[in-house]
Amino acid sequence: MGIFALSKKSIAVVLSAQLVLATQAVTFAQADMLGTEAAINKYAAFDNRAALQEALNRDEVQAEMIAMGVDPAEAAARLDALTDVEVASILTQMENDSAGADIVGTLFTIFVILLVTDLLCFTRVFNFTRCVR
Repeated sequence: MGIFALSKKSIAVVLSAQLVLATQAVTFAQADMLGTEAAINKYAAFDNRAALQEALNRDEVQAEMIAMGVDPAEAAARLDALTDVEVASILTQMENDSAGADIVGTLFTIFVILLVTDLLCFTRVFNFTRCVR
């Protein structure tokens, strides 16, 4: 009977240890559902950072930064420190402020100005206009 009681006790200790370890592992691994919107935003943030990093790595941008006294390595470190919202804001601002992007609007404005000056007899650019005088 002594060996049988000893084996019951050792089995109980082993099973108790296994139960404790199994419950500890459950508390470490917790999974949540990841929505489609969250996954898209995560990858969009990666794309935004990659686009900004690519812009910083261009030769003319790096030459301009060095001319202004900015260390390119420090600029890259600051880019890495930005939040996803700040990176998206910078990209939006870069898209909206690109120089010479609205060439059609610029040409139309010049045409209207020349047309008005022709009508007011200040210039004579277009043959189809007559002076108002």
